[in-house]
Amino acid sequence: MRKSLIAIFLLVALVSCGRKTAVVKPTMQTSADSMSYVVGMNLGYNLAGIDTLLNIDMVCEGLRDAYAAEPKLGDEEARAAFLKYMNYDVYERVKHFEKQFLEDLRRQDRKFVATTSGLTYKIADIGDMKHVIRNNRDTVLMRYRILDQAGGVIDTTYYEADTLRLAVGDMPRGVIEAAKLIGEGGHMEAWLPSNLAYGSAGCDSLNIAPNTMLYYELWLVDIERR
Repeated sequence: MRKSLIAIFLLVALVSCGRKTAVVKPTMQTSADSMSYVVGMNLGYNLAGIDTLLNIDMVCEGLRDAYAAEPKLGDEEARAAFLKYMNYDVYERVKHFEKQFLEDLRRQDRKFVATTSGLTYKIADIGDMKHVIRNNRDTVLMRYRILDQAGGVIDTTYYEADTLRLAVGDMPRGVIEAAKLIGEGGHMEAWLPSNLAYGSAGCDSLNIAPNTMLYYELWLVDIERR
């Protein structure tokens, strides 16, 4: 158990390499020093950016204590802390990551704007605002593309120029909010934070993992009011 925890601390510490901190050039006096630096550098390239919420000072303290064989937490305490962070605190990490991603997106493309819910969108064509969604009983005929954050296609009618009619109330909360911003014939792009998409449950039928932020491109072909 102790060896596995030391391995975890070593890996986690390298996440902080992605942060902008004061750089002190190491003095490599022996081949072991150089090798140690190369190992850290290579692991850092692979792991930097995985998690920016870790406290770098506590990570370094954990490393020092582990090497000195004087840990402040026992095996069971360390295991409980690790499992809590990985399983129960995950939403806070997801929310922080999504917020940063969407802020960066808006800085890069000023056409994207955010609503109070976190939906981030830009409109290519506003459509007919005299014919808009009135309530969740309305149905919409739409074309769409759904991508994950890496740009992988999750679902699309784009290539076949196909359409799908859906009851508004059956769509994810973020899609409902987005679709109500344009009228019939409208076209828009929207980023849905995970809590506006499929949340912690994900969607098995679309192979969407829990806590996944999604990109939608929507065309509202027709709106039928109920």
